[in-house]
Amino acid sequence: MTDDELPVEVIPIRLGPTGRAYLVRQHGVILVDTGTPGSEATIIQRMKESGISPSDIRLILLTHGHADHAGSARTLRDLTGAPVAIHRDDAPLVRSGNQGPLVPTGIPGMILGKYFSAKKRSLFPPVDPDILIGDSFGLHEYGIRGEVIPTPGHTRGSVSLLLTNGDVIVGDLIMPSIPGGTPAPPFWAEDLSQLIESVRKVVAFQDGKIYTGHGGPFTANQVRQHLL
Repeated sequence: MTDDELPVEVIPIRLGPTGRAYLVRQHGVILVDTGTPGSEATIIQRMKESGISPSDIRLILLTHGHADHAGSARTLRDLTGAPVAIHRDDAPLVRSGNQGPLVPTGIPGMILGKYFSAKKRSLFPPVDPDILIGDSFGLHEYGIRGEVIPTPGHTRGSVSLLLTNGDVIVGDLIMPSIPGGTPAPPFWAEDLSQLIESVRKVVAFQDGKIYTGHGGPFTANQVRQHLL
């Protein structure tokens, strides 16, 4: 296998019962999401198990600005030296270290909203992002054959990472249903109709595994069957 034929590898990092961050490795390595504050030890350990050192990380990509995805971004930037990238519309959330209000999409979101909106779970160490994503953001210079595109709905600035092998990392664009665990809308979304359009856009481009911020992964066919 030549260097040009290196496959894209997605390495899940389990954070708590359902949370996920991801390492994406090809010609370089990037970290997608950082978990809640204090998740850095688990992430660094998973990197070590995968033969990845902190200095190997070329980019920290945040799929959106909620505390359970951006909470350890500042610490991990300090540990790795990698720049932090987020969509410009969610940049105010990470700069303030405050994820803001959660808008429920159904009963589970209403029930859990008070718990996850509590001050100690909605605040996190603020970080000034190094890179602001607009319409799209290519990852070639970071050693990954893929593209980051806006997929708003969960938050205004949510993004997804489309990989050339057909896989995609979508953050909280999709969550497992309760009960059942099948693909469903997230418990909270700023604009549910916009979110569904973002899901349609993702499955139109990608037909591999769909890696989510909680649970999963799912197949594109599962998403089409249960969510669209």
